[in-house]
Amino acid sequence: MIRIFNIACFFVIVSLVAAVYHIRYSAEVEARKLYTLERKITAAEDLHQTLAAEWSSLNDPRRLQILVSQHLVLSPLQAHQVMPPDAPTLSPISVKLLQQERAQ
Repeated sequence: MIRIFNIACFFVIVSLVAAVYHIRYSAEVEARKLYTLERKITAAEDLHQTLAAEWSSLNDPRRLQILVSQHLVLSPLQAHQVMPPDAPTLSPISVKLLQQERAQ
């Protein structure tokens, strides 16, 4: 009887050791996954900050003013662009853009 009890205790101890090993291994795997995820989050935050800085530099009013003066020729709106002089009432007319006229 004591021999059977000793064998049963041995199997219980072996199964408990196996369970502790399994739990420890699973915890290490989850810790590695967590570390990898934290690194990805940090990289994404760094990328977000970099993109925000680039966006603010691209939207700098001084830079945009230089680009506008280089690429657009803007002039004040003329009265004949809104309404022809011989029109008795307000009616829609086609407005020609200066860039389209230059391209033709």
